[in-house]
Formats: sequence, C-alpha cells, structure tokens
Amino acid sequence: MKKTIVILSAVLSLAIMGCNEKKLVNDITGNWHVSKYVVDGRDQTRTFDTTHTIFQWNFTADGKYHKTWTDNRIGTVTTVDSIQHFDSTTMTIVFDSTITTSAIVPFVHYNDVRGAWVLINGNKYLQTNDSLDAVQYEIKEHSAKNLHLYSGSEDWYLAQ
Repeated sequence: MKKTIVILSAVLSLAIMGCNEKKLVNDITGNWHVSKYVVDGRDQTRTFDTTHTIFQWNFTADGKYHKTWTDNRIGTVTTVDSIQHFDSTTMTIVFDSTITTSAIVPFVHYNDVRGAWVLINGNKYLQTNDSLDAVQYEIKEHSAKNLHLYSGSEDWYLAQ
C-alpha cells in the first residue's frame, strides 16, 4: 500500500512538473522586445534603446532563439590621391605627389545572433547557447506577455 502511494505521488509530481514546463515554454515562446533594462539596480533602458535599436529576441517552441538589433558605429574611410606622369625616357610612371585623406563616417551595423535555448535547474533558469557564448538567465517572473530574466548584474524586462 505504501509503495502504491509513493509511486502515485511520484507519477503525479512528474505530471504536474510536465504541465508547468509546458506552460513555461508557451509563456517564453514568441517575439520579445526590451521594455526595461536594469544594470546593478540602475535603469539603463534609455542607453540600451539607443545602442541596441530595433532589438528583438525571438524564442521558438523547438528550443531555438534569434536575437537581432542594429547599432550605430563610426568608421574611418581613407582615400589616396596621387599626381603622376609618364617618363618617356625611362619608360616608367613617376609619382609627383601623393595625398592621403581620412574621414570619420558613421554607419549602421546589423547584429544577428542565433542559437539554442533550454530550461535548466528545475525550470528556474533559461540558458541560451550560441557559437560564442552560453548564458544562464534566472527566470524571475513570466506570463504570456511579460518575461523578467536576470543574469549577473542585468535585469531584462521583456514584453511581447
């Protein structure tokens, strides 16, 4: 009798955990944007929005994620102008002068990160893995429209 109760309790617990995981996966699945970004307890949303424009983070039910954003960068363009003539006695080209000019120009850089995500530690953490990095986010709160993730000193408040 005791064995039956223990076995039924274990089966019931596994079934409940499976339902909770399914709900959590459904809550996470979707296309998210950052509604608030906090670092070390300080709201950095404005800085994040200006450095990560058009930020989107998409989680799929099959365990894939896709993060995209653009950022503004500055680059240097260098041009070389030269004045030259052909010397017919030596049959060579002679450079009379060379002017090198550099200009600093802004440009938009498109960022595209793809990888896999998985729930770990009893569904308390969401781990993302891509070719460069693996990050664990503690799931602080979740619903169908809001997701609060925490990693290190960063709080990510995501909304759909």
